[in-house]
Amino acid sequence: MNMTSACNYQCPYCFVGLENLKAARDELVLEDKLRVIREAKECGLRVVSMPGRGEPMADRNFWTVLEETERLGLWVVVYTNGCLLDSAQIKQLKDSPVSLFLKVDSFDPDIYEQMVGKQGVFERLRRNLDVLLEHFHEPKIDGDRIITRLGINSVVTAQTAESIPTIHRWCQNHGIYYTCRSPVKVGEAAITWDMLVQDQAERLRAIGQQYTARNFTSSTELGQCGIYLFGITVDNNGEVLVCPDAHSDFGRIGNVKKSSLRELIRRRNEKFPLNSASGYCFVKTHMNSEEKTERE
Repeated sequence: MNMTSACNYQCPYCFVGLENLKAARDELVLEDKLRVIREAKECGLRVVSMPGRGEPMADRNFWTVLEETERLGLWVVVYTNGCLLDSAQIKQLKDSPVSLFLKVDSFDPDIYEQMVGKQGVFERLRRNLDVLLEHFHEPKIDGDRIITRLGINSVVTAQTAESIPTIHRWCQNHGIYYTCRSPVKVGEAAITWDMLVQDQAERLRAIGQQYTARNFTSSTELGQCGIYLFGITVDNNGEVLVCPDAHSDFGRIGNVKKSSLRELIRRRNEKFPLNSASGYCFVKTHMNSEEKTERE
């Protein structure tokens, strides 16, 4: 479920484009969001993923929606920049069925703030990471696996490349799930591509492949895209997409304002049969020639 398009950051690789980072007039109202979640629960929903076209926690309905998902017995995964959190909220989230995936591109304040397009925010992010470690993060060992509710994702650019090993090592030391990848040439990155990549596309892609835990932030243990394989995306205007990256005309199914979610899920399964190929994102390959197709 994509929440608001509004965002407090201005990342130069934003996949929706900086000019689109504002609350849209046609965004679903709270009643519609709750109705869709209830319908999805009836269809077998177990997890609500909140990637956000903007910053999910900037949505004024965020906490009310979270309360409803908890009432329905659902788990929520929130993809956030972490800057809008405070200590009280972090402690509140600890007792909720929630996982957090924070975007952190560098521990260098100057590089971090360059990559989020906003000054004076690194200290708050760093402080929130410390609070998360103390009051939220409780990794559990299950055989050779670490089960965690906290993840970090980085975008590997010419500016952040040297920061990636440090973030990776920090996550390993604290039992935090880590993913990273080079930017995708859509949205704002299509405009800033030369600045972000600087003729280093292959090097940046190799760094991402070296340090990431899996191919996708939403990856299954087999390396498949969990959202595409098991889910469906409801955009913040009610449009149903095959996945969050299908933000153009490609991959749209219909709208929850006009059709039931059950009917839209049926259409989705007919139009886009489930893909079981490991490490393959058909949406990004369709939209970006530089993406590699890795079929098994």
